[in-house]
Amino acid sequence: MIRLKIKDLLSKKNKSTYWLTKKTSLTSPAIYKIVKGNTEGIQFNTLEEIMQALEITDFNEILEIIPEKKANI
Repeated sequence: MIRLKIKDLLSKKNKSTYWLTKKTSLTSPAIYKIVKGNTEGIQFNTLEEIMQALEITDFNEILEIIPEKKANI
């Protein structure tokens, strides 16, 4: 599973979701959905726009890979 760390980054930079909405072309509902993790995917251009607003260039800063638990066989 891949988790977006946007909420953590906003907190670290003392920025709000409202600020992110103003810095991007995304709507408030879209930002809130993404920040809360209520989305099954994200387009690269959306991710790029968020990264530019947050002034980050490394995907490792915004994405976290969480290993899936393997079923006992």
